[in-house]
Amino acid sequence: MEKTKLSFLIAAHNEEKIISKTLRDLSKIPYKNYEIILGLDGCTDKTEEIVKSYEKNNKKIKHINLNLRQGKTAVINNIIKKAKGEIVIINDADWIFTVKTKEKLLKFLSVFKNEKIGGIAESFPVEFEKTKLGSSNLGYKMIALSSFYWFKFQKERLTYKKNNVNYIKEPTMFLTNIFRKKLFKENTSLGDDFERTRDIKSQGYDIVLFDDIEMPRMIAVYDDISIKKLFKQKIRTAMAREQIKKEKKFKLNKYYSDSIIYMLRESFKSNITEGSIVTFWIALTSIASIYVKFKSFGTKEGWKLRAR
Repeated sequence: MEKTKLSFLIAAHNEEKIISKTLRDLSKIPYKNYEIILGLDGCTDKTEEIVKSYEKNNKKIKHINLNLRQGKTAVINNIIKKAKGEIVIINDADWIFTVKTKEKLLKFLSVFKNEKIGGIAESFPVEFEKTKLGSSNLGYKMIALSSFYWFKFQKERLTYKKNNVNYIKEPTMFLTNIFRKKLFKENTSLGDDFERTRDIKSQGYDIVLFDDIEMPRMIAVYDDISIKKLFKQKIRTAMAREQIKKEKKFKLNKYYSDSIIYMLRESFKSNITEGSIVTFWIALTSIASIYVKFKSFGTKEGWKLRAR
């Protein structure tokens, strides 16, 4: 499987505080045949200077300087054309692709030996890391815990097992950032990872995920998010849902009601603190959804609503 070339794609806008850690960790993964392509999205800080310093010492890294502030979707649509890998891994600038061992990575990638598997969905939330939860702030805990129970709901209700591999089924809101390049379709919405899942499935390919948290996965660089910035992110997520519902004719009402009931039940079953945090997250999400009904944002403007 190590003959398969991997292309890590990163869209970056003013990431001087975190881009070093992302590139440093990516440079150390136990795999030889890969490249890292960064699309710098109108950076006005020292991001480009930092990237160039890594690029100078590592031939796997290269960057494309995009002068306009376009947002992640437009950047990925642009830089994927330069990717030479058979498998693409979209790596947000504030994520780390964590690999425990080379054996785990090879097992992870081995699912692509099956020609009908088109992608690997995120199996655990990027924020869910037990070592961070104890020291993180309320905003971070809200994302980590709510996402954990949401993923748990999807795994229980919207996957099936075949040959010891979990396959996703419809309707699904799984996120897919690891996939065969040949299946890529240009994304237009703020929910590019949701949209990508639909695009791959619509071409007749399967998407799988893992139960083993020790498998390679994305982990967030950050562990601190203010409620104000979190609300901005929830507005963007609500906008993404509206775009996908409209563009993909995707009906989600029952999905949302079932997932909310499940998340509340399971979080309070764990303990009252987790239940309260998840309740707060659901309330914030609901307010953001109502807010979006009265506002009109395009994809380009929506990408400026960041959690950090």
